[in-house]
Amino acid sequence: MKQLTAILLTVVLLFGMTACSCNNNSAPSANTTEGTQAALSGTMEENVGKLIQANPVEFMGGLMPVDLKDTSEEGLWALQSYTGLDSAKDITDVAVYEPMTGAQAFSLVMVRVAENANPKEIAQKMKDNIDPRKWICAMADQVMAAGYQDTVMFIMVDSQLGKTAQSYVDAFQNLCGGKLDFTI
Repeated sequence: MKQLTAILLTVVLLFGMTACSCNNNSAPSANTTEGTQAALSGTMEENVGKLIQANPVEFMGGLMPVDLKDTSEEGLWALQSYTGLDSAKDITDVAVYEPMTGAQAFSLVMVRVAENANPKEIAQKMKDNIDPRKWICAMADQVMAAGYQDTVMFIMVDSQLGKTAQSYVDAFQNLCGGKLDFTI
């Protein structure tokens, strides 16, 4: 009886999580006008989690927000290492998913761009400045950035891990309701 209850609870939880993770942009919300889609909702941490759930990795990784208020030497190093940006003035939220141990070249970063900043310029800075050799023993050979409204997704991956940067861009596109503003 306990096993049956556990199985039923698991099935209910799975259906509940699936229903909550659906992103339906087919009908305009109260905050949008006809023919335009709303900006990607949720925190960057939540959205990175959704991308990893849609395209799982086979290594132990960690999902972490970046503290944009930390102006210590360590905080600024983290900001530059993860985003390639020298300051947080053009972004409002950042989350990263990277390996916790070992030397797997993989980094998934999402940033919410500040109102006055240009998402495509932020994406280009990220692509130009994040070091694909930052793991010393491994190097990412695929690097892409994509944007939707005020959100930029950056991915770099070593194809030897059996993943492609394009698969994460595709997952991001699905998360955004099927349309991206740019891919670089």
